[in-house]
Amino acid sequence: MGSKVTIDVSNTQGRKRIFSYEDHDTFMVGRMNDCHLCIEDDTYLSRHHFIMEVNPPHARLQDLGSLNGTYVNGKKVGGRDVTETPEEALSRYKFPWVDLKDGDVISTGDTTFRMIIQSPDRVTGPIRCQKCGRDVSNESGAARGGTYICESCQKSAESSPFELLQQFLDENRLNRPLVAGRISNTSRLGFTQNEAMNFSDWDVVRVLGVGVFGASYHIVHRSTKKQAALKLMLPRTAAGKDVQESFLRDTQVVQKIKHHNINEVFESGYRNGIFYFVMDYCNVGNLESLRRGGKVQTTFLVLSMLQVLEALTTAHNEGYIHRGIKPQNILLNSADNNLTTRISDFGLTRSFIRNGLSGMTVTGSAVGSYPYTPREQVVDFRVARPETDIWALGATMYNLLTGEFPRNFMHGKDPLDVILNGDIIPIRQRDPSIPLDIAEIIDHAVRNDPSERYQHAGEMLSALKRVWKKTG
Repeated sequence: MGSKVTIDVSNTQGRKRIFSYEDHDTFMVGRMNDCHLCIEDDTYLSRHHFIMEVNPPHARLQDLGSLNGTYVNGKKVGGRDVTETPEEALSRYKFPWVDLKDGDVISTGDTTFRMIIQSPDRVTGPIRCQKCGRDVSNESGAARGGTYICESCQKSAESSPFELLQQFLDENRLNRPLVAGRISNTSRLGFTQNEAMNFSDWDVVRVLGVGVFGASYHIVHRSTKKQAALKLMLPRTAAGKDVQESFLRDTQVVQKIKHHNINEVFESGYRNGIFYFVMDYCNVGNLESLRRGGKVQTTFLVLSMLQVLEALTTAHNEGYIHRGIKPQNILLNSADNNLTTRISDFGLTRSFIRNGLSGMTVTGSAVGSYPYTPREQVVDFRVARPETDIWALGATMYNLLTGEFPRNFMHGKDPLDVILNGDIIPIRQRDPSIPLDIAEIIDHAVRNDPSERYQHAGEMLSALKRVWKKTG
């Protein structure tokens, strides 16, 4: 049996409900009907009172600036004064969150939430950091068992992509024994080659980008001069053999989507506690790197988005969702006087989160993609639909044309509160010079209600083609 988080809910009237989670998810409580537990008649509760993020066997709670606060084992977490708004309270408390453990009791008014956290004892000896070698068995991220890079080394890798690369390339670590001798230190799935890539034959030219979960590098084969991009993803939690294989299988399935506007992955695997992906190198860069004065030209953006939507239409037709679209994941390659736009990292973020490798991505620190996150990705965390990609693509276009985001993410304001309660600002309020027909497409894509957006990439593609025919 895997790890499991159960929330036993009861109140003074004798009502009882059980919520159980075996995968990464969210649980929100309040008086609004979009909450997972909606108690409309409880005046103690705020509209959105608290949110809990579960990533079994871990769970974390954040009060959402409620009027009366949330109590964990009798201690008040969050809350606000009568004269304060939820936003002011969240700013004062600096986004309060608390890690939860088995047996903790949460209370709000007459409702009680008892935490039952089950985690099979799969660790038969001390867990040592894959990088520094010290015993890290007491760290929460090591609880699952398997290979693990400690929190201190994770922070070093996050602050320096060269630290991450050094950990990945260290040949000496490949032969070190691990806990119980049960977990393999390297693994590969789904390749036609007989042997894995020998990275000592490749030169690292430069860092291409740094993201929430790792970094990407431009690499060149020393003798053949073949160019490629190497992407490294650092798990926030321990990765046992079963988790390694599950994540790699997930990514291999998505990589079966073949389209000239989707960047191809040649090889992927797990080495020295880090997942890696070797893919086509795009020699122009990504859309984020092409800004001039913080913005991209409208005509150029429309041409790029037509290609992106062609690829997304194919993916959506085959039932695949990206769930991580942003300017950094839209690449450009020049060959034979043609400029091709390609979507990168297809399905990686979704699979990384689904397999519990991302740590806490809603109430935690891995929030680099918040500006491109639609509201339902917080409320319906596990659900990934075409409309989710539509919102992220609309937010990408919005940002590239204006240098701003559809919502106002201001300093000192909790980004989670902005996503849940912030208004969508029509794009022409940011820049009235944006053509009306382009603005209408973007505004349609970033509506808060998924049912009011384009329901499929093909719908948005048709709309953009009609505009391009009139102006192109």
